[in-house]
Amino acid sequence: MTHLREHYRHELNDLRHELLALGRMVDESVRRALWALRQGAVGEAHAIIRGDDAIDTATEELTHHAMRIIATQGPVAGDLREVSSYLQCGGELERIGDYAEGIAKLVVRSGGTLAAELPAEIDLMAGESRAMLGQALDALVALDPAINLRLKEHDDIVDDAYERLLAGLTAAMQSDPAMVVPGTLLLWVGHNLERIADRATNIGEYVEYIVRGQISSRGDAPAAT
Repeated sequence: MTHLREHYRHELNDLRHELLALGRMVDESVRRALWALRQGAVGEAHAIIRGDDAIDTATEELTHHAMRIIATQGPVAGDLREVSSYLQCGGELERIGDYAEGIAKLVVRSGGTLAAELPAEIDLMAGESRAMLGQALDALVALDPAINLRLKEHDDIVDDAYERLLAGLTAAMQSDPAMVVPGTLLLWVGHNLERIADRATNIGEYVEYIVRGQISSRGDAPAAT
């Protein structure tokens, strides 16, 4: 029994390392996409788009590994919670990679011209969403359940910035027809950033679920550990 338990913990540790490696890949894709956006780097944007296949492949391998653990090890209670949460986090990271790819596609579609027109709200959202992803990945390493509520606070900042971006660009497009195309593309950039922040927040919820077995809402007392 002890040998079987040690084998299971070894498998789970390997799965966690796979998840963190996927996280590093996704974080790098987001970093590069934001750089390409700010620099108008169409060539880099094309490279990011091509590189998304590697993220998809890593996610598929993580999924297969997690399902194999469930099928062969039969984890229950806290163990099953951990495996299933890693599986869900992998899905969240894959979607973040898609949003990075989406930003890269917008850079390509604009011919790199968005760099000259980035509103302050996009700069704010970019900084916050990338930082939130980094914090979520750090929390996966440390298994820090407190990250959940901290990420929700930062997510509010991103949501507020997106609302201002939507209002400002809508007004600009209404007053100047020449702003319709770039304004629409910028709104899609903002949408992708807002979704990156949401997905990072979801990872924070899974971290708390792994540790505490439940998810705290803002204003709730932390669950007992």
